[in-house]
Amino acid sequence: MTQNLPTEPTPFVHPDGRHRLVVGVHLILQRNDRVLLGLRQGTGWRDGHYHVPAGHLESGETATAGAVREAAEELGLALREADLELVHTVHHHSGSVDDPRIQLFFRVRHWQGEPVNREPELCADLSWFPLDQLPEPMVDYTAVALARFRRGLTYSNVGWPAS
Repeated sequence: MTQNLPTEPTPFVHPDGRHRLVVGVHLILQRNDRVLLGLRQGTGWRDGHYHVPAGHLESGETATAGAVREAAEELGLALREADLELVHTVHHHSGSVDDPRIQLFFRVRHWQGEPVNREPELCADLSWFPLDQLPEPMVDYTAVALARFRRGLTYSNVGWPAS
């Protein structure tokens, strides 16, 4: 017997009817008019696209603690939670079976050390780019967040059907 599979992914519905959110923390490090971006590789997701240094929260971790951890792991930087300023939030839907995500973008006001690529297997390049001339291709919601951040806007929906 042949089973017909759906052509479009069907989102998972949790038993209580509520969706769950994966929370991503993103670091906006600036020098003058430039922002630090990495070129993704070897991850299986958006490889070949530029993205700010970022990661997902671990169990029991606050957003600011996760951002501090990611700065140390990915860039070798020491920073304090007080050095972070939440400047943009994206409610992101990938259009796949994944649950929607909240992407928190923190401007890093101060840090100790010089950013280095501590994950070369996942990041092919780490460079500073003018904030008004971002490279392409970029992760879609990151491009939106940085453009809206430049305009002083603090929230975006990305990937949701138009209402």
